[in-house]
Amino acid sequence: MDERHFRLPITDTLRRKSPFAGLLEHMNKVRECIDVLKEGLKEYYEGRFDRFSEVAKRVSELEHEADLIKGNIRAHLPRFILMPVDRGQFQWLLREQDAILDHAENLAEMLDMRHTKIPKELKDLFVEHMEKVMETVRAMEEAMERFKVLLETSFATKERDLVKEKIHEVHRKEWEADQIKYKLTREIYRIEKKLKPMDEYHLLKIADWVDDIADHAENVADLIRSMIAR
Repeated sequence: MDERHFRLPITDTLRRKSPFAGLLEHMNKVRECIDVLKEGLKEYYEGRFDRFSEVAKRVSELEHEADLIKGNIRAHLPRFILMPVDRGQFQWLLREQDAILDHAENLAEMLDMRHTKIPKELKDLFVEHMEKVMETVRAMEEAMERFKVLLETSFATKERDLVKEKIHEVHRKEWEADQIKYKLTREIYRIEKKLKPMDEYHLLKIADWVDDIADHAENVADLIRSMIAR
């Protein structure tokens, strides 16, 4: 048999069924969702609540669109074709990536249900924290993009090092976000006598839910690190 005719169908099958294109498509939804949430949080922190329902609705729509992509990835994940990374780790990475969207949706819905004015002495910290969390997600996205290149170059040493650099950046930014969150929490407790109990609870909850987004971005980076440790 002609060797050329023997190899082409296998190559074509690998290309058609590769799940990594879907993973990056899902990541694009994460980025779009986080961008929408970021702009919405800026408005919320400034006390402009009138359009936040639109933000919550758009975040929910993007989360649903990402769910469809996730379902398609799982439905077509190859069972009998060798993948360049562990199948179980791939599925867990997708789950953690999706958790970013879930937390974004839950946060948007919670903020839409209760409009809590941010005290002026806390506003800068809330904004700083949100910005650092979004930077963490962006660094995670860049790590994922470098990971794609690494796969395409058959785990070349230079590309592996670039992925590791991005993973370190994710960890650094997540740590920085944590430090801001701790400072923010201390400041909330410092002025708690000025706050209504439900306002205090809600402010603490906002800080927690925003910070959770960075935690899941770090989890994605950790899974990428596990995949390249071979």
